[in-house]
Amino acid sequence: MKSEIMDVFSREMLRLLGESSDLTWDVDRKGVVCGWCSLPDPADIYTVAELMAKYKGRVMTISPLNTPADFSGIATAGDSEKEKRVELVINYHFFFEGINFTARITLPDDTRTVRSITPVLISADWHEREMRELFNITLIGHPNPKRLFLDESIHMTDHTMIPLSEAMDGASTSTLWEKIMKAGKKGADERE
Repeated sequence: MKSEIMDVFSREMLRLLGESSDLTWDVDRKGVVCGWCSLPDPADIYTVAELMAKYKGRVMTISPLNTPADFSGIATAGDSEKEKRVELVINYHFFFEGINFTARITLPDDTRTVRSITPVLISADWHEREMRELFNITLIGHPNPKRLFLDESIHMTDHTMIPLSEAMDGASTSTLWEKIMKAGKKGADERE
């Protein structure tokens, strides 16, 4: 049954995106099916999302990753800042018809803009909003671009590291500490 779905899905991808996507499938010994493809044009992720919607699929998660462009794994003393370009690789992990599917797009270091797939798959909403906050990615056409958890004054850049309590303006830490203190007083009163 899954092999039929894989074949039909592969034909649909070929029809919609042509030979440009390198779709591959893997079935492990327990019958778990996983598909992968790299999309040369980041705009193609919207087409993939529309195809997922057709199959009543959903977004499981979206995982962006800053990676060095032309990564060789070897750093030399002569490397300059100009040579240290960064690409943003975004993996969109979908699930449909009992199949796991990952589509990868790559944004060059000077482009941090991608079309939102939330209008097609509402399950992408929080994942995209988190990606916007933590990786400074502009989402075109997102229906609800409000921040999820970071304070409005914080604008993340590549490799920004700040304590979560500072990022949330101390709100979660203060609230948690107040609850702990109140609980401690109740316990003290009960023992006395």
